[in-house]
Amino acid sequence: MWMLSLVPNEVLQWFVHGVLALSILVFIASRFSGIYKLPLGAFAFVLLIFAVYFEGGYGVEMEWRNKVAQVQEKVKEAEKQSEKVNTVIETRLVEKVKVIKETANANIQYVDRVVTKYDNLCTLSNSAIVLHDSASRNEVARSPIGLDEGTTSLKISDVLSTVVDNYSTYYQVREQVLGWQIWYKEQKKIFEGIK
Repeated sequence: MWMLSLVPNEVLQWFVHGVLALSILVFIASRFSGIYKLPLGAFAFVLLIFAVYFEGGYGVEMEWRNKVAQVQEKVKEAEKQSEKVNTVIETRLVEKVKVIKETANANIQYVDRVVTKYDNLCTLSNSAIVLHDSASRNEVARSPIGLDEGTTSLKISDVLSTVVDNYSTYYQVREQVLGWQIWYKEQKKIFEGIK
C-alpha cells in the first residue's frame, strides 16, 4: 500500500476504479465464455479481490491525504499567527530598548553636566575600583598587596558613566530575555493549537 503514496491522486483514482470495473467486466464475460468460463471466472475473482483491496487502500490513502492537507493548512495559519506575534514582540523589544538607551544617554548627560564638577573634589580609592571590577566579573574582590592602597587617577564621572552603561546593558539584556520568554509562550500556544 505504500506504493499508493507515490501515485498522484487523479492517476490513483482512475487506476483503482479501473481495476474494479475490469474485474466486474471480466466476471460478466466469464459467464458467457463457454469453455473459458472457469479460468476467466477464477481470474475475475482474483482480480476482484485485488480491486476491493485497492479500493480499501485507496480510501485509507485519501483519508490520510485529507488529514495531512488539513494539518498543513493549520500549520500555515499557525505560521501566519506566529509572524504576527513575532512582529509584536520585536516591536515591543525595540521600543523598550530604545527607552532604555534614551534613559542611559540622559543619565550620561547628567554625569557630564553635573557630576564632572565634582571630579576634583571626590577621590576614589584603588580598593573601590578593585571592588567594582570584581563585582562586574562576579568575583570576590582580591588584589595584590599594596594595589588597593591609595587613590586612583580615575574620576568619579568616569566611574559613574561606566556604571550607567553597565546598568543600561543589563536592562537591555533583561528585556531580551523577557521577550524570548513571551515569544516561547506565545509560539507554544499557537502550535499546540494545531493538534
